[in-house]
Amino acid sequence: MIIATKGIVLRVIKYGDSSIICNIFTELVGLQTYLVKGVRSGKKQSQKGNILRPGNILDLQVYHQNEKNLQYIKEYRLDYFFETIGDNVIKNTLLLYAVEVLSNLVQTADAQEELFDFATNFLHKMDQARADQLGNMPVFFLKEAAKKMGYAIDDNYSSSNCYLNTYEGCFQPRPGEALPVFDRELSYNCYLLIKETTFENIISIKVPAADRLAILEGYLHFVQWHDKSFKALKSLPVLQAILH
Repeated sequence: MIIATKGIVLRVIKYGDSSIICNIFTELVGLQTYLVKGVRSGKKQSQKGNILRPGNILDLQVYHQNEKNLQYIKEYRLDYFFETIGDNVIKNTLLLYAVEVLSNLVQTADAQEELFDFATNFLHKMDQARADQLGNMPVFFLKEAAKKMGYAIDDNYSSSNCYLNTYEGCFQPRPGEALPVFDRELSYNCYLLIKETTFENIISIKVPAADRLAILEGYLHFVQWHDKSFKALKSLPVLQAILH
């Protein structure tokens, strides 16, 4: 059966002398693994293979069989051409971070269309935004992507519930007893970030860089505490260095 779908490339590994195996988060059939032959052969087909890079959004026609672990691509082309991401270290690092988050959250062939729509829309807007507008985006992408997979910190902040507990995933009357511990100010800044649900609104939130880093690490702790398969992010140290 041939399926037409869009997909975000998550991982590419070399296979044999001229082929690659790539993991793609597709809109219609979730996470799929594809064997693409001849794209490292030095021929014209290999030039087209250059678009099979992590983070690229593709328009695909694929051969799909439900019970097979390895699928094949019939045709592929870029669905969206990034105009600025490739030339900007902040945007490129944020792209790889987003790919890592998706790789951890998307583990099955089940369609996750809401997450897919959010991710592609986020990448479009990141490409179009100024680099100095992206400081809050690591937290924003993580919390929105995780929420669409069922993991969300409750935005129940109030004058009485003013301390974030990342183990419980909510704001409580007293600070938690286990690390990471959020004081009142950090908890409030976290609330400012997690209550916003749009790319445009999150840009305008002003939070100190040190607090953004602590909030990102706290939100990662929350997700990893509730999803034991969520691995440490290799892109995080670079992201921390350039944004915080």
